[in-house]
Amino acid sequence: MNAENTRHAGEPSAPTLAEVIDVIRPQVEKIEEGFKAIRITLDALAEHLGAMPSLPTENRRGPAPAIKEPSSAEERRPIAEPKTEPPMAAPVYVPPAAVAIPAQPASAVLPPLAQPVAAPVVAIPAAAPVAQAARPATATVQPQPTRAGSIPATGPGGGNWSQIIFGDQLKADPGIGSLSGALLSEVYATEADAIGMLGYLLAFRSADQERKPKLLKELGEAFYLWKPDGNERLLEPLIHWVHATLDQAGINNRIEVVQVGDRYDMQRHNAKDRGAEVCGVAGWVVLRDNGKVYSKANVSVR
Repeated sequence: MNAENTRHAGEPSAPTLAEVIDVIRPQVEKIEEGFKAIRITLDALAEHLGAMPSLPTENRRGPAPAIKEPSSAEERRPIAEPKTEPPMAAPVYVPPAAVAIPAQPASAVLPPLAQPVAAPVVAIPAAAPVAQAARPATATVQPQPTRAGSIPATGPGGGNWSQIIFGDQLKADPGIGSLSGALLSEVYATEADAIGMLGYLLAFRSADQERKPKLLKELGEAFYLWKPDGNERLLEPLIHWVHATLDQAGINNRIEVVQVGDRYDMQRHNAKDRGAEVCGVAGWVVLRDNGKVYSKANVSVR
């Protein structure tokens, strides 16, 4: 419709005008609700930036004047309010740039900075040779103090693996020297069973009073794995050394040797097969202080 037709629109009968209003009113209400939401957002932004909220302006839309309703005219006033653009964006960035420019008087700062820099540069090369000359003096080899009863592995103390393993009993029992020599010769030859025996000897000697009795069974099995024939020349000094070590720790367990041909005793022997006579020995019997069996010996029977 043009302007002239709009003027004559008020003259027709009431039903025709009501129909037009009913069609346009829902659209106008939706537009008003949208602009209300925009206005709330702009007011919140203005408060955040520290400015006054935007002032309402008149409605600029063309279709609004065509609807001449007193109630809807008052509600359409805030429609034009979100059109106003806040002028706060430009002044936000101007103050930092203006303040940063005059805050740099470089002429007064340069002279004091140049003076302290020259002093430490002269002192550094003078201290460097002194530190380098002192290093070789402190690098002289000095023997570290050893704990009482410790066994040196190298050096003038004469420490060696035999003494590390068997301790003072190495000198007290000549048979231990033969045992140590036979064991270490095979250890140096990388014999697996000899290395295992060496490991159990070290574990038994370093164990505390509670663990020593538990390691006796494994120590005996390691010996018979190393010497399946039960070499008595090596077995006897080994048992003497074990008993002496137990006595020093205050332990009263004892070792009982099983011989081939002994009658099978299920209270002392442990065999996989059935039989009446021992035909092979793979361990020794560990007794308690009262003579009862603490752990059985692994044997083969026939």
